[in-house]
Amino acid sequence: MKIGILSDTHGNIPATATAARIFSATGVGTVLHCGDIGSSDILAELASVFHPLDVPVYAVFGNVDLYSSDWKFFPANLGVQLLGRFGEVELDGCRVALLHSDDQVRFHKTISSSTYDFVFSGHSHEVHDRTIGSTRCINPGTAGRGAPNTCAILDLTSGKLVVEPCG
Repeated sequence: MKIGILSDTHGNIPATATAARIFSATGVGTVLHCGDIGSSDILAELASVFHPLDVPVYAVFGNVDLYSSDWKFFPANLGVQLLGRFGEVELDGCRVALLHSDDQVRFHKTISSSTYDFVFSGHSHEVHDRTIGSTRCINPGTAGRGAPNTCAILDLTSGKLVVEPCG
């Protein structure tokens, strides 16, 4: 299974639309958003592309998202699951944690717990891919405020990570 990963969209709809097109063309089976979504319009954009394809979208909130009341009005039936500040999902037999990583204590506890095969995060606006103990930690960079804006695709079967410009 391939998964599409993005973070820190900060309301940038054109970059999000580009990432969605890249993910769709690649045939991802799941999309993960690692926080600092920026507006419910970002979620609507992702839902418009992936809900008709029956591809689930999981999203966590970042520090910027805490000040918005948009989230409580976002329809629950559009294939986007809002997981709060921290999410756990199982993808293709892999245990996955999803968080923004602005809470460094929680981020490091999550990694050091050795509970997860993957920890996906955002916040730093910098791409990274490293393994700590038995946990692979991936940050796709920023899809909303970067030079360049980036998103990532991970093939869970091969382990190959591809980082793509999206803006």
